[in-house]
Amino acid sequence: MKRVAFWLALVAAAPAAAQSPRAPYLQSASEDAMTIVWRSDTDPPPNVCYGASPDALDDIVPARVTRFGAVDQLEARVTGLTPATRYFYSVGHAACPPATSGDPNQHFTTAPVAGTRGGFRFWVVGDSGTGGTAQRNVFDAMRAEAADLPPDLFVHVGDMAYDRGTTSEFDVGFYDMYAPLLSNTPVWPALGNHEGASSDSATESGPYYEGYVLPTDGRSGGVPSGTEAYYSFDYANVHFIVLDSYDSPRSPMGAMVQWLEMDLAAADAEWLIAYWHHPPYTDGTHQDDESQQEDMRRQVLPVLEAAGVDLILAGHSHIYERSYLLRGGYYAGLPGGGATAAIVDSGDGRPTGDGPYASEAGTLYVVAGHGGTGVGGTGRHPLMAFTEIANGSCLVDVEGGLLTLRNVRADGAVTDEVVLVKEDGIFVTAPSGGSYLAGSDIEVLWTSVGAGSGEVRVEYSLDDGASWTVIADRTADDGALTWSSPRRMTTQGRVRVTDTVDAARSGTSARAFTLSAETDVTLVPAGGVWEYWDDAAAPAADWLTTTGGWSSGPAQLGYGDGDEATVLADEDPNVPSAYFRRTVTVDGDLLSLSARVVFDDGFALFVDGVMVGGANVDDGVGHDTFASATSSDNEVLTLDLDPSLLPAGEHVIAVIVKQANGSSSDLSFDLSLEARVRVAIDPPGTDAGVPDADGGSTPSDGAVVGPDAATAGVDAGPGGDGGGDGCGCRVGARPATPGWLALLGLAVVVRIRRASGARRRSSPRP
Repeated sequence: MKRVAFWLALVAAAPAAAQSPRAPYLQSASEDAMTIVWRSDTDPPPNVCYGASPDALDDIVPARVTRFGAVDQLEARVTGLTPATRYFYSVGHAACPPATSGDPNQHFTTAPVAGTRGGFRFWVVGDSGTGGTAQRNVFDAMRAEAADLPPDLFVHVGDMAYDRGTTSEFDVGFYDMYAPLLSNTPVWPALGNHEGASSDSATESGPYYEGYVLPTDGRSGGVPSGTEAYYSFDYANVHFIVLDSYDSPRSPMGAMVQWLEMDLAAADAEWLIAYWHHPPYTDGTHQDDESQQEDMRRQVLPVLEAAGVDLILAGHSHIYERSYLLRGGYYAGLPGGGATAAIVDSGDGRPTGDGPYASEAGTLYVVAGHGGTGVGGTGRHPLMAFTEIANGSCLVDVEGGLLTLRNVRADGAVTDEVVLVKEDGIFVTAPSGGSYLAGSDIEVLWTSVGAGSGEVRVEYSLDDGASWTVIADRTADDGALTWSSPRRMTTQGRVRVTDTVDAARSGTSARAFTLSAETDVTLVPAGGVWEYWDDAAAPAADWLTTTGGWSSGPAQLGYGDGDEATVLADEDPNVPSAYFRRTVTVDGDLLSLSARVVFDDGFALFVDGVMVGGANVDDGVGHDTFASATSSDNEVLTLDLDPSLLPAGEHVIAVIVKQANGSSSDLSFDLSLEARVRVAIDPPGTDAGVPDADGGSTPSDGAVVGPDAATAGVDAGPGGDGGGDGCGCRVGARPATPGWLALLGLAVVVRIRRASGARRRSSPRP
């Protein structure tokens, strides 16, 4: 089963002057080159071997060596590469190929040709660099959410090394922490104030500038800036601009803003994204009337918005805030002062809510200062559509003219989703990439922008679009449909949604998806809905094996921390026990099973009335019994469980959460349940639109096969009534609560973890 593992242990923080080795990390990516950087306290040969596989590292590149204290920093620029191509590498060799195979985790993929509209993903983190548990939980949650489709780029908006950005703090809070990602994913940083405490932008000196190798000469796209303090780069159809909001002059006549105007004038990308550390709008641990925030808002935003920048990312304020679509709020600040005049679209921007924002009308602002340090603030900024005071990070998917940003909370819940679109049309957001269990129910999600007929045809292909099969011949254009996928295997799956009147309004999955005989599934999502009992009296004796009749709400559930999605009763003195339950339905055979539990202070987990795990319940699980020990806030424990606990069918998952004592200040609960599932595959020729051994395809009743499927008549379904009878789908309005399949009794069909589109999501906290 795909599971996130912490590959490297934390090391104790060394004195500020200490130097230590660093595992390889990637810098200054471009279409035909990559820079590999590492540090060593020995004297290895300064060469990189690289090639098409870990067993074919035949090519050699010498590294430039710079001495820092007791270690050498080695930088190798690998050039002459093919765009959008994966290469493997190994560092520190005298000759190539090396005597042994390379580490399969040490690889990189060159950037696509500028303008490419195929999909890619990047990870956004800010204010992370504590080296502590919260930072690890954020990293863990991202890797679990992106297990099937890891990010192509790592964007850091500053404060990656607390408290003063020293070398040892960088090692613990950044290079060691993210080593499994840095070895295969280019990182593009912005200077934060904590790095600025020990680094100087004017001289490009100090640990920040020593460690990073950033493009000053336009080698990665954009106009050369001549400094690592601010720079730009291209990736696919996006132009990224990275600014220094801390230590470089921010005035319109200063070098940075003058360069910015030239860079924007030269940019020829479909999307423009800018980021820096200090947010122009925030109401978190910082306010937007502070000097750097005011300077960026008053002096830099007019330049960016005039050029049509689509998305602006920042950190510094330790909170997650996501704006409405804005334009012209350069002088607006708290506590109002006409701020709301900057809102050009007051909808929520969600595909499951008011619909996406048209990016041409304004700019989206995101504060992602919640990557690992303590969070806080009131979160009442009038320009923010959604705020959450909890640790997390953002995953951003760009697929042609569609940009989707999701907030992944540290406990794994996806609590916010916002979409920007570039043009009218239909955009398929799921499935797009990722792996699904053959025969499982898969959410098909799409976004329609502009006027359409109100009805669409939904089809799937298992051969990368060579042939198509109807899922629903005519259904409401409401953006959601549940498809019972065939029990067939493919790595070339696509879904297409087409207006039944205007065939030109058609959207197809940007990435091919996989149907497999076995894959990882999410049986219970983080942030999912639970029934709960928080009364002073104990529940009925059968509470472990039944459901219904209790209150319900999304996780986290609890009180006292301020990060709860559902707040429970907080009695004084505390009631020792709180109770939670839900049902889960399993299709297929489980090969492995694990639970990830967020709790405070103790818990006991039950499956169909049998206790299968727990923590701090040594004194028993009676209603009036307190936890046997205290836990940290929002402590996380992963349990490996016997998969035979959940045979095919419906089961009740129940949890008791314990307080440590009558005066304990908080209680927390969330649980996600992950499994690997296997199903039997149907023989070839039994499913519509699937290539047979002779290269043909076998359509079934209701199938539209071939490249002309988008223009076929609307009565192609069984009976010609346009209703899609027998299509193997369940059609209906999108649930009001995103990602909750359980509408009655909290029953849950197995959800497949996927890389794009609809994922494990919880309802945003009001």
